[in-house]
Amino acid sequence: MEVRIERSVFFNSVQRVQGVVETKGAMPILSHVLISAETGQIQVQSTNLEIGILGNYPANVETPGAVCLNAKKLFDILRELPDQEVHLKTEENHWATLKCGKSKFRLPGLAPEEFPPLPEYDQEALIEFTGKLLKEMINKTQFAVSPDETRQALNSLLLEENNGQACMVGTDGHRLAMVKRTLGEPKDGEGEAQSFLLPRKAITELLKLMEDEDISFKFSVRGNHLAFIHGNHVIVARKIDGKFPNFRQVIPKENDLQVHFKKDDLIHALKRVALLADEKSRMVRFEVSEGTLALVSDNSEMGTANEEISANYSGDEIRIGLNAKYVLDVLSAMENEEVTFNLKDSQHSCLITDPKDGDFLSIVMPMRL
Repeated sequence: MEVRIERSVFFNSVQRVQGVVETKGAMPILSHVLISAETGQIQVQSTNLEIGILGNYPANVETPGAVCLNAKKLFDILRELPDQEVHLKTEENHWATLKCGKSKFRLPGLAPEEFPPLPEYDQEALIEFTGKLLKEMINKTQFAVSPDETRQALNSLLLEENNGQACMVGTDGHRLAMVKRTLGEPKDGEGEAQSFLLPRKAITELLKLMEDEDISFKFSVRGNHLAFIHGNHVIVARKIDGKFPNFRQVIPKENDLQVHFKKDDLIHALKRVALLADEKSRMVRFEVSEGTLALVSDNSEMGTANEEISANYSGDEIRIGLNAKYVLDVLSAMENEEVTFNLKDSQHSCLITDPKDGDFLSIVMPMRL
């Protein structure tokens, strides 16, 4: 194999697959990237057997072929090279020579035949998103996903599609975020609801591809694998075994006490008061009275903090303890200037909504005062 390629293009291709490279696994091949060259392009792949990524990039291919090189070392080398053309050529026993400007490296490789092939995926889209819409839906829900990889269903986003409507939900059992959006006109024959669990790691890698929000993302399913296809890039992930909680059952129906705030006022005040909140629980007490919200943190070791902001509210006084980080995560995902807390009492969850976006909501469970 002999290839000439712009350093910036080559660097980006290797950078985009770093997230799924298995650096300390039992299979050395998984710490490598597979570089395949054919007429006019190279294809760069990595996999950890749960998630695989491939991308196609323009290149001057003098001799077709393939090689597996250590992903981390190749990334580190390309990052430091001058922005000039890179010349990559394979030798006997899977060694490769890489030249750029006056720099030259000779790298050991592995047999490309040993690299695990990506599972077959379906090119035909089950669901198609614009990049802008998909990015918005992920940003409005992924903060609520559980980081616990042993709880596979909660370590995923739920994606539901029905008759041209998409719904995305994330929850870790203590909070929940849900957003609905219209994808477009329903296709002929549509009508049966579909639901899928999107692994957290696959979502993380997907966001890295969202530089151009105008390019569409195709979502497809074949066998035990899901695929996102975006231009010349593909992410393939193993389906999650598990059942997502019945999220509709936990959405409060009787939280009739509505408190309206300016979002930025609440963010800044909550950040300040949370500085003295308990480091483990992150609890801040929300005390709502007519026209006012008081935020209070009381920590026997760190001290106390309190602050008041204006609120549009005229009902009975309410006190509720909430995790400050959870509330700030919701507020950061909201785009409009106003936010509404829908409350019942100190024992029931807080439903957070956007007055200008009826298809987005978040729930934060209360903490014992």
